[in-house]
Amino acid sequence: MTRAGRALALAALLLLAAEARAATACPGELVLLARPAGVELARVGLDGSGGFALSFRHSVTLRPVVDRYRIEDGKIVQIEHLFDSHGPGLPDAAGADLVFLREGDRFRVRMHRPIERLVLRPSPASENRLEAAARLDLAALGAGPLELVPAACSERR
Repeated sequence: MTRAGRALALAALLLLAAEARAATACPGELVLLARPAGVELARVGLDGSGGFALSFRHSVTLRPVVDRYRIEDGKIVQIEHLFDSHGPGLPDAAGADLVFLREGDRFRVRMHRPIERLVLRPSPASENRLEAAARLDLAALGAGPLELVPAACSERR
C-alpha cells in the first residue's frame, strides 16, 4: 500500500471511530428556545446517532437544502450540507475543512464544523423543518427567532 493509500485508510478509520463514539453516546434531546426571551418551546429527542437535520427552501434558488448536525461533547457540530443547486451561502468547492462530493444530481459536503450558537428565523416561505426523533415545522411554532440548544443527558425527562 502506498503512503497516500495508508493515509487515506487512516483517515477513514478515524472518521469511523468518531461516528461510532457519537452513536454510542447518550442520545439526549434538543431544546428549542424562543429568542430573545429564552422561553422553552419544545424538546425533541435526537436520532439514533445523536443528531438532527434542518431543512429549508433556499431563499435565492428556491431549492431544498438539508443541513445535518450531531451533538458531540454537549456541543452542536455541523457534519453535512445536502443540496442540488448552488446558491449564495452554499459551498461550491472543497476546502481545508470540507469534503465536496457529487452524488448524481445532488451535492454532499461533509465537514466537522462546531457551531457556537444555532439561531434560526423560521418562516413559512422557507419551509423550515427539524427532523430528529420527531419532525417539526418550525414556522408553525410562531415564535420568531429560535435557538437550538443540546440538553444534557441528565436533564432528560
